Amino acid sequence: MTALLSSSNLDINISDEDLAQLLTQLPQENPDLGENITEQHFLPWDCIASEKDMPEQFYMVLDGLVQIVISSKEGRRLVTSVLGPGAVFGEESIITFAVDGPDYCAQALKPSKIWKIPASEAKELLIQHPAIRLALLRTFERRLVQVENRLEETAYLWLPERLAAEILRQSQYAGSNQIRLSHQVLADILGTYRETISAILRDFREAGWVKLGYRRITILDKAALERMAGIRDKNRMLG
Repeated sequence: MTALLSSSNLDINISDEDLAQLLTQLPQENPDLGENITEQHFLPWDCIASEKDMPEQFYMVLDGLVQIVISSKEGRRLVTSVLGPGAVFGEESIITFAVDGPDYCAQALKPSKIWKIPASEAKELLIQHPAIRLALLRTFERRLVQVENRLEETAYLWLPERLAAEILRQSQYAGSNQIRLSHQVLADILGTYRETISAILRDFREAGWVKLGYRRITILDKAALERMAGIRDKNRMLG
């Protein structure tokens, strides 16, 4: 391994992929740690952890994509962030929060490989390994940017513009012009109603921008969606 992938000589500009690789090497540096790591694999839309699990376990994303979803008392759902390889969540297991937040859970967006570590071990791990501290700080930064972007979209964009931006964002996550999402999931992400999303998608279809199928949306005219979303900086969509 190069110095880039050495936890004792960590480059803070390390890529997410290399950081994820570095995290996988931790049990080699700490043989006892391997006994406390549980590796799990999840399919899209599987629940990885609930709010009750996260104070007890610390989670690392080694592969795939994970979204954090909050729920209101009325059952409305809202996606606040999407995390890829090299990210961590379940920070409640190592940081004490004074105020209880809303109900939330972590859910797989793509086939994902996750490590979970008991809270007691995670705290020691955070002290010992710069890679864990970097992963935590980088995750906080990305989540903050994503939340700010979504708030900006909610404040300044009409729902059709927000939906166009979300379709493009999900296309980036999937690495394909075809995304597998139901209208209800899109409604959850954007904090609105399924019927409203369905109506807007029909307008997009009639305009020739997308093709609709069962739990499937295929982008036919990416440029038109970008114009609708008002996107100038293509990198902004992922936050």
